Amino acid sequence: MVLLLGALTLMAVDYRHSESLRPIRTVSLMLVYPVLVSVDSPHRFYNRTVGFFSSQTQLALENTALKEQIQTYAAQQRVLSSVQQENAHLRAMLNAAPSDSYTFGLAEILEAANDRVRGLMLLNKGANDGVHESQVVLSGENIYGQIVNVTPFSSKVLQLIDRNHTIPVRNQRTGERALASGMGRGQPLEIRNLPGSSDVKEGDIFVSSGLGGLYPPGFPVAKVIPQGVEFKQGAPSATVKAAPLVNYEATRDVLLIWRKPGIPEPQPLPAPEPKNASDATSDRDTKKDSQQTNESKPETPVRQSGGGR
Repeated sequence: MVLLLGALTLMAVDYRHSESLRPIRTVSLMLVYPVLVSVDSPHRFYNRTVGFFSSQTQLALENTALKEQIQTYAAQQRVLSSVQQENAHLRAMLNAAPSDSYTFGLAEILEAANDRVRGLMLLNKGANDGVHESQVVLSGENIYGQIVNVTPFSSKVLQLIDRNHTIPVRNQRTGERALASGMGRGQPLEIRNLPGSSDVKEGDIFVSSGLGGLYPPGFPVAKVIPQGVEFKQGAPSATVKAAPLVNYEATRDVLLIWRKPGIPEPQPLPAPEPKNASDATSDRDTKKDSQQTNESKPETPVRQSGGGR
């Protein structure tokens, strides 16, 4: 009974003053982390064992498919490198700041929340691995969520489906900007702030718009579901439902993003200022007087040697 009252008290305090209990949550995660790793170890051991005893034929087929993908990606990388060089040249001509670059790291999910409203996951990467709060997390090429709590050995990620999460998005087809808010586990995202005259249709893909500076632009977020667009008579905005492109129930590995801001190239030094008119006139007069002096000098006769009388 005492433990139950204490738990309820902590839940109430955490709901009212979440920042005051941040140290307690951090210590608790550090203490529970070894238990979570030990619980997850059988699953990882099973996956590695199954992979080790895979048939030779399956491995050969996978190897062939991977080689084809490598060749495809190599060709795409050549095209991308050419486009990047052209982009950098255009930015230099326009004197614009260079675009940001990104590095990625793989992380495993150790614990999944069963709450139907909240969407929180525990990862096996923490501050010792360079993870920080508000860091973006991907699942493949799709946005998974963001880091909200970090300990030395683990971190918690807030999924897009969480009811406390909102991300600025853009319709990939029309370019219209909106906000995508989570509605809970198993529910589609709600696309808000679209005008009633919007041209949104079933099957439209919404990507991150990049507004706010947290999420990089252009990463897929959600797809409008069938019968997910509703226009109410006289309503100022449309009601749109879009399914997230991440399978949160089956995802085991995610990608962490580290942003590297673009560093502007050094600008050339400014040209020296031209001399004023009086200095220029004085220089011309001096040069003219020097030429006249040289012309007025008599030529020195040249003595010839040799010759007999």
